[in-house]
Amino acid sequence: MRHKLLVAAFLLLCAGSIFALTGFGESNTFGITEETLPVEMSSFSATLTANNYVQLNWVTQSETNLQGYYVYRCTAANLSSASIVSGLIQPTNTSSQQSYSFLDSEIYQSGQYYYWLYSMEMDGHGSFHGPASILVNLDGGNPDIPGIPLETGLRAIYPNPFNPSTTISYQIKTPEAVTLSIYNTRGQIVQTISRSHNTAGIYSVQFEGKDTHGNTLSSGVYHVVMTAGKHSSTQKIVLMK
Repeated sequence: MRHKLLVAAFLLLCAGSIFALTGFGESNTFGITEETLPVEMSSFSATLTANNYVQLNWVTQSETNLQGYYVYRCTAANLSSASIVSGLIQPTNTSSQQSYSFLDSEIYQSGQYYYWLYSMEMDGHGSFHGPASILVNLDGGNPDIPGIPLETGLRAIYPNPFNPSTTISYQIKTPEAVTLSIYNTRGQIVQTISRSHNTAGIYSVQFEGKDTHGNTLSSGVYHVVMTAGKHSSTQKIVLMK
């Protein structure tokens, strides 16, 4: 009795590609088609910069139908507890080798940090790569890297654009009273945050996207102005709903 071969399909992962193997009908013949993986990652690493920021570097051999990349961070080797620390990093979606980097300047405590890279596909699916880990010592510094004195001013504000809140980070090189004034595009102050610090260092405050009366601000562009003694620093933020 002749038996018909049921259609079968399975995936083989080989050299960064997906192969679909199918059998058809009574002929017992098979066809093999190659499907390119969304991303073929060849390296993902973390290094410490001179000012104790963490720089992440990764290299891809090919990319197909990617929306982009997100970086996750945690103080333990536990992906489920990790938090996203980047915006969407645009891919190239090419079949040639590409190099990427991301600078994490939001490190405020010494310790071991773990990073994962999430590659998001056009259909919303994705996969994690990593972790890459690194030890950060903000107190004693890195013995191989000379320390750089703090300069008074605003640091990275993240997330930006934001909704509903964002973290405003700043640093002072001497003990100082700090005022953060939030202006709208008409030049009006909508919120003022004041802090007094007895030691130099890196600090941060949470801005909840509200004015001085507790009313939620409308979407738009705002300006953060930091003043500390004779020093002044300005950055633009965007509230997006």
